[in-house]
Amino acid sequence: MTNRRIHRHLVLAFAVLFSLFYPGVRTASAAAPLLPSDLFAEITGLVEAHFYDPAQIKRSFPAIRARYRAKLSRTDSPQTFSSLVNAMLGELGASHTYYLTPEDMEYYYLAAVFSKMPEIGALFSDKGVLYPTVGIFTERVKDRVHVVSVLAGGAAEKAGILKGDEIFSVNGGPYTPVAALRPLVGTDAVFEVRREGESAPFQVMMKPVLVNPKEEMLEAQKSSTRVIEKAGRRIGYVHMYSYAGEGYHRELINSLVWGQLKDADALIIDLRYGLGGAWPYYLNIFNQNIPVLEMIDREGNRNRVDSQWRKPAVYLVNGFTRSGKELLAFGAQKYGLATVIGERTPGMSLGGRLFPLSNKDLLFLAVQGCRIDGVNLEGVGVKPDIEVPFDVPYCSGQDAQLEKAVEHLSTRLQKPTS
Repeated sequence: MTNRRIHRHLVLAFAVLFSLFYPGVRTASAAAPLLPSDLFAEITGLVEAHFYDPAQIKRSFPAIRARYRAKLSRTDSPQTFSSLVNAMLGELGASHTYYLTPEDMEYYYLAAVFSKMPEIGALFSDKGVLYPTVGIFTERVKDRVHVVSVLAGGAAEKAGILKGDEIFSVNGGPYTPVAALRPLVGTDAVFEVRREGESAPFQVMMKPVLVNPKEEMLEAQKSSTRVIEKAGRRIGYVHMYSYAGEGYHRELINSLVWGQLKDADALIIDLRYGLGGAWPYYLNIFNQNIPVLEMIDREGNRNRVDSQWRKPAVYLVNGFTRSGKELLAFGAQKYGLATVIGERTPGMSLGGRLFPLSNKDLLFLAVQGCRIDGVNLEGVGVKPDIEVPFDVPYCSGQDAQLEKAVEHLSTRLQKPTS
């Protein structure tokens, strides 16, 4: 068999695999499944047309594209195709640039953020963007899946899952964030969890649910809001799992002005994990040059309404505090608005846009550069005022960075004010 015939057979075999994974997806002919070479050409075409740095594309992308196109014949599944494309995109060295399939959690996170775009909304049913979840963020560390954050109020928190736990299996099979949960929605699934090193796993029952990720993160933000008592002082805490939308910031303001955090002596805003999307003007909550309003009724009852936070504050950050959240950390640090505690942020500050592909996958692509006060944070990030390294795996729910923030604010509150 000639090399040309071998290549043709490989391409057709891969196309069949694609049609099995993505039924109903067709090329313009409506007869043949979408070929990987066609999808590759579609992705590279979008990169060439829209990537934020055209000079870089002209200079280096033709050689990168040719090298990865040559590897197409060696891909034998959608998973290896996805890995191939993401490896190619990774050579651009840009944040907000990767290929997503319906097996990726971020496929749903970003689709929900961009769902008002007709071409994105059309990918989903009338019920909108829904994905299977038990309320955890996970990270693969040394080929083991660990829980790095537990969404407050979710199924995992209610079941006793802790930060640092290893998810060993679900219903006897390997755990993946989407594929493993999708067939288990609404059922009591058995998760095997390991909490300490090489100890035997134990079983936890959780029921995956279908939710919109934007709504899930907002509800988790509300559930996370609490007051921590320390040395006779009240330290407010809220986890901003996402800042990709005005609703998250409005909820924060409501909790500061009217809610649980109104009478706190200090404040911790947790920016770790989840999505960015914040705008620099969100730092206006720390602006003290705005007057306090006092309402007095006819009986003389007084109600003080202060829209600003005028007490000590901390931003918690780490290597997963990205995009717009990094802008907040930068601004808070530069203008002395809040103390930044944790680990250096990743330097992912480009502006991204979501492109739907012919097979209903998504390409997230950096389409804009970004400067804040003239500073480029891309690839640099924000170094915290107080660095606190934290190794999450098997930490049994302990949080060294949060503990340091509480200690720092408690110490500040003990000092006499000028």
